[in-house]
Amino acid sequence: MKALEKAGVKYSEIQPAFLAPADARAAFERGSVDAWVIWDPFQAAAEVSTGARTLADGTGLASNHQFYLAGQKFAEINPRVIDAVIAAIAEIDEWAKGKEKAVAEELSPAIGIPAPVLEIALKRQAYGIKLLDDSVVAEQQRIADTFHALGLLPKPVTVSTIVRKAGS
Repeated sequence: MKALEKAGVKYSEIQPAFLAPADARAAFERGSVDAWVIWDPFQAAAEVSTGARTLADGTGLASNHQFYLAGQKFAEINPRVIDAVIAAIAEIDEWAKGKEKAVAEELSPAIGIPAPVLEIALKRQAYGIKLLDDSVVAEQQRIADTFHALGLLPKPVTVSTIVRKAGS
């Protein structure tokens, strides 16, 4: 939305097609869609196999946060399990930082993406695990409000009621 806004294009002036990554790639390769908004490693795979090029990215438009999700009831009942999982992910993340080639070779067979493609994606990834803070929650609220205003979310979402923040 922010990239469209920056380019002076209204959301109503485009015809979005909401597709799963594999279907979107097929549509892109067929020429059924003019552009494709996607994330890694799907972006890296398209770059390697089709020569796709990045027209714009979110730099300066939006932060690129990644989230780990759990069912709300499970998280409420098992906070120590959540803490242990987050700690384990942080440990693996710290180990992986700077070892993109080794990580790509390890993950490739399990997820079916060639190691060289994964390595490209991993080199673009940010490392470091942190719990959400007020600024991230506020940013996600602005995104939710924008999506609701555009009719992409059927009802308003109050992000602060569905996240686990630092200190909670």
